[in-house]
Amino acid sequence: MTTDPLIITHTVPLRGADATSVVAALTAAPGVRHIAADAEGRHVHITYDLRHLRGDDIEKAIDGAGARPATGPLTSLRRSWRRFTEGNILASVSRPYSSCCNKPPK
Repeated sequence: MTTDPLIITHTVPLRGADATSVVAALTAAPGVRHIAADAEGRHVHITYDLRHLRGDDIEKAIDGAGARPATGPLTSLRRSWRRFTEGNILASVSRPYSSCCNKPPK
């Protein structure tokens, strides 16, 4: 487990595909720290570095490997939440440090 805020772990559900081809395609991608498929081959668990890779890049690589990310209302909600949290993490890391709230009383 890392304390680096730019290291993200997500589970990507797949629709009608073999997860081993997805794992093989993403293993050498820059920024991928760890990738594994579940026993049924319906989900890919991936840990990646936001400095090099985003969730949308992962989905494009999944499409390139001949698989499709799952679709549906819940999956779309999770995808939107992932984009939102990635954006927040990147915005908060890029801000300059400010100690306005951490000043000791006089």
